[in-house]
This record gives sequence, structure tokens and C-alpha cells, in this order.
Amino acid sequence: MIVLGPFDQTKDTQYPFKNFYNIDKIDDLQKFFHEMNVIAIHAHHGAHAVEILPVAEKYKIPLIVSIRGRDGSAEPEIIEQSMKRYVSLKEYGAMFIPVCEYLADGLKRMGFPEEKIHVLYGGIELDLFPFIEHTLPKKGEIRILSVGRLVEKKGHEALIHAFNLIHFLYPNARLHIIGEGQNKQKLAALIDQLMLNDAVILRGALTSPQIAEELKKAHIFCLASQKASSGDVEGIPNAIKEAMSIGIPIVTTLHAGIPEIMKHLETGYLTTEKDVLALARGFLYYIENPGVWRSITRKARAVIEEKFDFKKQIKEQERLYSLIQSMKTDSRSSERLE
Repeated sequence: MIVLGPFDQTKDTQYPFKNFYNIDKIDDLQKFFHEMNVIAIHAHHGAHAVEILPVAEKYKIPLIVSIRGRDGSAEPEIIEQSMKRYVSLKEYGAMFIPVCEYLADGLKRMGFPEEKIHVLYGGIELDLFPFIEHTLPKKGEIRILSVGRLVEKKGHEALIHAFNLIHFLYPNARLHIIGEGQNKQKLAALIDQLMLNDAVILRGALTSPQIAEELKKAHIFCLASQKASSGDVEGIPNAIKEAMSIGIPIVTTLHAGIPEIMKHLETGYLTTEKDVLALARGFLYYIENPGVWRSITRKARAVIEEKFDFKKQIKEQERLYSLIQSMKTDSRSSERLE
């Protein structure tokens, strides 16, 4: 496998690619594709696919497209714009790989050929997020943790307001928010307005190993995902998978692909979007019923092992690639017969 991008790979990246090339520095793409025996191009976002489409068409290379979040949103605010953007892609794309059934349904509503759509759940490394029995502390800090970019669709404002209700009842509760983003100053102002400066901590961005350590230390996890005003949505956030894997009780929302991974009161606590009182009730449910933690978290871990194991999902991705290889081989055979 090779990776192409319109830039040079930086040396300080957390996960450097072994075979990375700057596409803008390749003089003869046709020769490059031939020498590298490229059988397909896999664009990992819809926007990237639209950019690379002319190259794929020019050199007659099948184009595979992963669909995440906004890419497959068929919400009223965005569907018309998406349908216009994807006119050529729908016709030429060889395979579309949404990360959840919710986005697959969005593609179908936009007119993508159903036979080209294959859902592939994103996997996580189970060894990095091993199951740990979490329990409610008898004294000291009750730590609630949230991980996600500081953007509207992550629902941090609703989360902070919900935490404010809990903090009134449990002054020893603390909310730690991991992530960076455009809403950082807005959230800091809200924390100041609610006088929660000593109770809500904006931790900034952390690496995956650091996040794993924070999940081990926390007691309750929350991601209050919601549809953004622009129509932007989640797929299935990795942060939820990581929290389920590591065994921490979760409060989250009935948003986009999340109900595909979590069942209310079975593997987590689900609320409607932007419902501050419901989020607060979710926190109270775990704090006042510590006896349910063991059953819920073990069932959640089982879901991750079954459907979201990184190693299993890589094998499934390889199977999907083999379908493209077969299609290309069949096409060449047909051309020779003609």
C-alpha cells in the first residue's frame, strides 16, 4: 500500500506512513501508477474523492471512497449541496465505504448505487484500550471525561450545562474535556459564566496512548453528539468505541450512527440530542446505581470485540479491496474477448 497527499510527510507525526509520496512532486503519474502496480485509489473522505476523481478518470483507475460524517449527511441543511457535489462521483466511483449504516442510508437517499455501498465500521486497537473494571469512588473526585474536537457537533455546550446540574448535587464531581477546536474560547467563556473554573478542565489535544490513560482514570464518559446547524453529523465516534473498549460507563446521544453501537441501559445510557436534563439524568443514573456498571461495561466491551476490533476490520477491508481486484480482472478479460 502507498499513500499520496498534496504535501510532504512531517517527521513529528504520531503515526508516520511507511510509503508516503507527495503527489505534487510526481512528474509522470501514469508511469508512477504503473511502476507501483496501483489497482485502485482509496480516498478516505468524500471531499478528497472529488479532488482526486479527475486523476482516477484520466488513468482509468477504480476509485474507492470512505464516507465519514458530513460526507454522507443527507440532512435537509446539506443534502442538495452534497448531491450536486457528488454527481460525477456517483457515476464513476467503484465502491463507497460508509463507516455506519446511518451514512449508508444517506448515500442511498442521494442516489448512490446500492450495490456499490459497503458499510465498514472503523476498528480500534483493543490492546491499546484494554478492559478495566471501573467503580465509583467512595470519596474524592468523581471524574467525568469527554473526548472530541471542540466543534458544534460534539455538543460540549449541552454537556457543560448538564454537568453544572450534577456539580450542584455532587461538588466533588469534575469534568475533563480533551480536544482542541474552533469553539475553545466560547466554551471557556461558558465555563467562566457558570463559575465552573475549578470543576471543568479543558485539557487540550492528547495522543491516543494519553487518552487511553485518561479513560482508565475516569469514572464516567460522555459525548453529547448533536447535529450541527450546518447539517454536519457524526458517523460513529472513535472516542465512544475506545470508552466502551476500556470499560467506562457511557452517557451519549441518539445521534447518527451511535445507536448502531449502543443500546440504552444495556451497553450505555442514551439521550436525545441537546437535552441537558436528560444528560444530567444519565450522570445521576450511574452515580446513584453503581451496581449496574459491571454488567453494562462488560456488554459494551463484547460489542467492540465483535464488531470494532481493528484486526478484524482490516481483514474485512482487504476483502473489499479483493472485490475491486476481481472487478478489474473481469473487465480486462471482457476487453480481450471483444
